[in-house]
Amino acid sequence: MRRTVRGRVQSVGEIADTGGMDAPERPRPILSTFADDPAQQDLIDAFVVALAERVDELQDLEARGELDRLARCAEALLGDARKAGYDALSRSAAGVRSAALESQTQEARKALIELTEVSQLVRLGHRGAA
Repeated sequence: MRRTVRGRVQSVGEIADTGGMDAPERPRPILSTFADDPAQQDLIDAFVVALAERVDELQDLEARGELDRLARCAEALLGDARKAGYDALSRSAAGVRSAALESQTQEARKALIELTEVSQLVRLGHRGAA
């Protein structure tokens, strides 16, 4: 199999190396707005280390249809994300909270998927989280 990309013919091996298409741009890690403040490092570290477990809990609540608890937990995450300097994550948590409060199951699920993706970028940008 061959194809032409940018005027150049690619072989099967080259196509496989790129997943059959041009490699997408990698998402950028998200850093805390307080990353340069040594006084905030313990707060940031604790927040990011606990983040995966908190996101798992939100996912479990959504899967069980416990929208009232989902809204409360998302609100707690929203506040903690803001305190730790992660505004994008705070906005994502606000979306989950809003949809859950309005009992919009599909919207809550979509917002939770976005929150999960943002949390992965937060963890990627933090030196202490895997």
